[in-house]
Amino acid sequence: MSKYIYSIVRCLPDPRTGEFVNVGAIVGDPQTGDWAVRRVSNTERIKRFAPNAAIDVTDRFIVRITSEIAEAREALETSDSLPFDERWLYRLHHDHRNIVQLSPPAPIVARHAEAALDVIFKHMIIDPATQQRPITIRKGEVIENLRRAYVEAEIPVNLLRPRSDVFIGDKLHSNVDIAVANGKVLQLAQGWSFRVTHLDRVITQVKAWGFALERLRSGDEARLVDAQGQLSSIAKDVDLQIVVATPETSEQQAAYEEAEQVFRTLKAGVHPVEAVTAVSARAADLVRTIR
Repeated sequence: MSKYIYSIVRCLPDPRTGEFVNVGAIVGDPQTGDWAVRRVSNTERIKRFAPNAAIDVTDRFIVRITSEIAEAREALETSDSLPFDERWLYRLHHDHRNIVQLSPPAPIVARHAEAALDVIFKHMIIDPATQQRPITIRKGEVIENLRRAYVEAEIPVNLLRPRSDVFIGDKLHSNVDIAVANGKVLQLAQGWSFRVTHLDRVITQVKAWGFALERLRSGDEARLVDAQGQLSSIAKDVDLQIVVATPETSEQQAAYEEAEQVFRTLKAGVHPVEAVTAVSARAADLVRTIR
């Protein structure tokens, strides 16, 4: 469970009266970038309260915020962009004082943004047509769970090598999300999410990463260079672990099955993110062998 912040999106047909109707909500975790927005599905109650012109204004606002969140999520999946922070939601609250208004940001504890929205809609927003939605899990969230698992397993911080580069032979280069190393790599760990929108991109990345790691498994000389430039050797039989946000939809399942072929070829251990402690426990066993 993580701490999220949220604001209720309100429509005020006549801001002078102060009367409003709740039309949606924005919620997010500023640390991981897990943001989401939801609009009420049943608009009959809103139409009885507000004219079409006011409803159009709130709809355009929600569409714009949905687009901004989608663009930010895509940027996080493909680069090291920073997620929206708390100031983003506070600015929205401060800047919208007319037909569209947002309640002051408040904290809520949840497993993910969509779960937080479920709670908000159940207790604060009347929407009989609300239905459960597919949950998006960003790759960064998988990596954050992996990082926390290493900390909880008491893996020494000086052995953890996040965002390292792997060089194989003279020409091949790839990356690894977290390595456990100290001159010699004990474990390589990679995270993937199959609960995202751009599945084609994920499959392309998995195959490119898998091609490089397959050369490692074949015995090509390999080395790891961490973010501080420290060098560690990598044996072809190095422990390789993969943590995944498992699929929910049929489309996601098809993409995952394609990726599984790559994982099997690499003889990697594969674990759902809910069982990430299996990776850190394995790392702890490996660390004990060098003490």
